[in-house]
Amino acid sequence: MESVRGIENPGMMGEMGKIIGFYRLYRQTAEEEWEEKAEVLLDEVMENCSLELPATYGDGLCGVGVGIEYLLQEGFVGGDADEILWQIDCRVFNTINSRAIGTLGIGKGICGLAYYLYYRLSRRKGEEDIKVLRMKEHLIYLIDWIADSLPGVRESSLFEEVFFILCLLHRLDVFNAKVEKLMEYCEKGMITSGREAVWI
Repeated sequence: MESVRGIENPGMMGEMGKIIGFYRLYRQTAEEEWEEKAEVLLDEVMENCSLELPATYGDGLCGVGVGIEYLLQEGFVGGDADEILWQIDCRVFNTINSRAIGTLGIGKGICGLAYYLYYRLSRRKGEEDIKVLRMKEHLIYLIDWIADSLPGVRESSLFEEVFFILCLLHRLDVFNAKVEKLMEYCEKGMITSGREAVWI
């Protein structure tokens, strides 16, 4: 991936992961240097983040979005998540609608989008405002996308990643009948890895 004004990887496996680490160190040690490092790096990411980045979790917008949502939920920074993340929300919705990602994994695939929506909804699952309903609608589309992508999976490690994400999505109680079937399929896939699992 090309760097964005000097930031090679703003996602969760890059700068955003460091930012969270620095803020957590500050909370544990009360040493202000960690908070200062986190604030400087967060400013750089926010100033230089571009919608031209991939929508992925590991090195792209979903990782930035999950990181910001985490910082807001944990009280490290202040602000309104809907106002800060609306452009990333739109990019995620468009990616789901177009099914523009060809792999399932968390770092660079569909499950990274699912993790983003999980984090956005995790403390709002009982709400019914239009923003939450739109996220839930696209979560349903994404669950269908996961279902359509699973039959090609052969690696046990990928079944495990998908199963982990499905366990999180199950907590949201959105389309749980389908999520439970997919979890069963993944469990069979982990056992029969390398052979074709039987679709349920």
